[in-house]
Amino acid sequence: MNKQKMSILIVIAGMLWLLSGCTGAPAVPTETPLAALPSNTSLPPSATTIPTNTSTPTPTELPSETPLPTATLTATPDRTATAQFKATSTAEVLLSEISKELEAVALSCDSGYLLWAQDEPVYIDLIEWQQWLYDPLAGEPAASDFVFKSDITWESTGGLVACGLIFRSEDNIEVGKQYLYVMTRLSGFPAWDITYYQYGDFQKSISDVRTNSAIKQEQGSTNKVLLIAEGEKFTVYINDVRAGSFYDYSKSMLEGLLAFTAWQESGESTCTFANTWVWALK
Repeated sequence: MNKQKMSILIVIAGMLWLLSGCTGAPAVPTETPLAALPSNTSLPPSATTIPTNTSTPTPTELPSETPLPTATLTATPDRTATAQFKATSTAEVLLSEISKELEAVALSCDSGYLLWAQDEPVYIDLIEWQQWLYDPLAGEPAASDFVFKSDITWESTGGLVACGLIFRSEDNIEVGKQYLYVMTRLSGFPAWDITYYQYGDFQKSISDVRTNSAIKQEQGSTNKVLLIAEGEKFTVYINDVRAGSFYDYSKSMLEGLLAFTAWQESGESTCTFANTWVWALK
């Protein structure tokens, strides 16, 4: 069965559950891929405005008999020092936030280091039917054991959209070995899962597809996701609610690249990733 047919089955299963009027968690087939990864689409660089030079006016010549005014010393702004102070201040605020997040999941800043932090949000826009896109983290850092945190906002005209993270990927993200975390937006079906891919094809499910009422599904809603990877163990928190820990004892991939990713069934969708950071545990 190809991946398109499998993704359609996910939609059909969700619809059947909705029509049945069940109040419990829907029965979801295990080891179900959502779709295949597409070619990478690079984002255009942000435009940078360069200020024009301002000429210094020539002072007016004073008459010989006119007494010169007393000189007044004016401090010249040290722009480098100011930039360094702002950077230090920003880093302190970020590290304070990270420390609180780590303490909430029984970890500490005393172990590990900040591997990557986001300067501005990343937007992945989808406009095609069953479209997959991904965007590697700037600088393409590689990680083995880490904590990934991001505030993910989704919008969609079609309804069914998935936002998430590719992690521990080989250099060639399109066909390399990799893990994939996705969270799905579909009314009445707040699902997420962790899967393993190779050669662009689904290989196995690590967590099985699971529903969680902590997932906010309203149009334009934001979900805070915390993913912890420690060896063969993967732990997920959604909006500060522990969704569970799952294991891949085969240790298929122990280190690799990270990338934001998004998929939609139809219409037009956007996954926005903001306030993202990656804390390396070793």
